[in-house]
Amino acid sequence: MPSTILQPRSLKELWRALPSVGASRKYLAGGTDLVARSGAGGRELWVDISGVRELLGIKETTASVIIGAGVKIAELGRSEAVRRWLPALHAAVPHFASPPIRNMATVGGNAANASPCADAVCALCAEGARIRLELKGARRQLPLPEFFRGPGKTALRKDELITAFEIPKRPRRGAYLKLGPRAYFGISKAAVGVVLELDGAVIRSASIALASVAPVSLPAVRTSAYLKGRALNAENARTAAALVKTEVSPITDLRSEAEYRREMCGVLLERALNGMKR
Repeated sequence: MPSTILQPRSLKELWRALPSVGASRKYLAGGTDLVARSGAGGRELWVDISGVRELLGIKETTASVIIGAGVKIAELGRSEAVRRWLPALHAAVPHFASPPIRNMATVGGNAANASPCADAVCALCAEGARIRLELKGARRQLPLPEFFRGPGKTALRKDELITAFEIPKRPRRGAYLKLGPRAYFGISKAAVGVVLELDGAVIRSASIALASVAPVSLPAVRTSAYLKGRALNAENARTAAALVKTEVSPITDLRSEAEYRREMCGVLLERALNGMKR
């Protein structure tokens, strides 16, 4: 197994210590993906950032919810701020792997892994999240979908860290539905996150994201635009379901066939929209 060689408690401590660390290094937080991919006899060095205080905690400002990259998935389910302001993300938590994994895996790690089937990433995209990045004190932000370049590929620079996710606080309804090989504890064949801002029965804004049906978590831009300004009703839900199938580009693999995934995107979206009516 690779060696853990550094356990900083702050970003300042991390940046100060990095020059003394070998060039072949990776960051370790929850480790649920990193450990699984590491083979025997590897020469990588791991920098354990699980205790870096700037990466921990869920905070509220007057305008935003800020989720540290080191926050565990299970913490999202216990957070009152997430439950109140981020309904799609809150609904995604029970679909994320298994309880032991949720108690280890971090939100930042879910993004850094850049898997097309990442549940937290899909929900955060639907919530309109921006991702915060830092490298030796230099900070930048991106809309979360722009962070992903392909399966396993991100916009991260060498030694740059994901520090947090910032999501605007607005009254909204949300849903997260997932189709897998079983009800829970499975990798998705398709998943959809939906967030709506409503003015009575009229959709003031819509944000839809899908997982496992494109090389990256996919914002359904055209379908979201179609719903804006329309009534939340069964007819518009059916039309949106048909439209979203034209936006995805699923593949056939061991988990599912491409056309089945495409059809189920429409089914899941229609169910989500109909379930959000009152």
